[in-house]
Formats: sequence, C-alpha cells, structure tokens
Amino acid sequence: MTMLATTLVQGDLFGDNPLPEPAPPRRLLTMLFPDAQACAAIDAERQRWLGHPRELYPIPERMHITFQSFNQVDWPHERDWLIALKELRFEPFEIALAHAELWDASGQRIAVLLPEPSAELAELHLATARLARRAGLPAETRAWVPHLTTLRGAKKTKLQPLTQAIRWRVSHIDWIWSELKPKPLRYHRLGQFGAH
Repeated sequence: MTMLATTLVQGDLFGDNPLPEPAPPRRLLTMLFPDAQACAAIDAERQRWLGHPRELYPIPERMHITFQSFNQVDWPHERDWLIALKELRFEPFEIALAHAELWDASGQRIAVLLPEPSAELAELHLATARLARRAGLPAETRAWVPHLTTLRGAKKTKLQPLTQAIRWRVSHIDWIWSELKPKPLRYHRLGQFGAH
C-alpha cells in the first residue's frame, strides 16, 4: 500500500496547509503511530502514574515510535527518499508495548513504553534504514531502541507496572514532516507506505 498525500490530516494534531514543492530543507521522519484503541489504553495506563501534572502529557494521537529522523533534508534527498519508500513492502504484524521506564533525555526525564522483542519490528526498522541510505541520507550512528514517549518532564513521576500489554497491528509506516516553528510543533503526514 502506498498513499502519497496531497491533502494533510486535518485538525490540531497535524498541519492542514498545502506543502510547497519543491520544499526547502526540513525535518523528516518515519514513524509508527498506535491505533485509536492503543492510544486510549496508553492514556489510561499513564493516568495511573503518580507525581506529574497532566499538562505534561503528550496528546495521545501524537505518540509514536520513531524509526528514522533527519534534520534539514534538502529537496533532492527528500525526492529520492520518497522514491525509495514507495518500494517498501511488509506483512502486517502485531506490536505489544510491554513495560514502562523512566529515561533521561535531552536534559529532562521522560517516561517511555518499550515493546516486546519483535523480529518483524526489527526487520522493518532495518528495511527503512536501508531505504534512507539508498536516498543518500546518513547511516544511524546510535543503536536503535524502539520506544514510545508517553510523558515529558517526568522528574517526580512514579511508574506503575502495566496492567497488560498494549497491542496494535502495524500495517504501514508514516512519513512525516515535523514543522518546528509552531508551538507546539506540527506533524504533516506526507505519505503512508508498507503492507500490501
């Protein structure tokens, strides 16, 4: 399945303005977003945690697992990445977020959910990384640790074990332009690629 988006997801979570083509250099990412049921389950779990104000919650529909992230991608590399992503194919599979951890990241404490080990998830990450390299984007320099950030500014947060694993079926990845100037930043969905 390939969907090249000329229209963008509407509403407060994603930008709703037409995209310029060719575009100036911009921050582009590949991401997995939980479905609505998984988002609701994540939100219910984090409401059980103690020691944080609710305004620090990321909006559920914006929570995601990042595969690749590149700053300042110029138009030729963006075009080549799009061409490469159109070749992505994989069989749908299930992901299960199994436990929560507190991490120190970029000078703040965050709460994350980690998935159960998954050969399908690891292979999808490798496949998307190969496509990015084919487009001339740099290879990753750090080991990839799949995680979903559920809370920022979690210095005083006390986590509770998950009542059960949170599952959703992965059938595509999203290609996202992360617009940094607006506060909060906007995600523009440029396309979805993957399962046939």
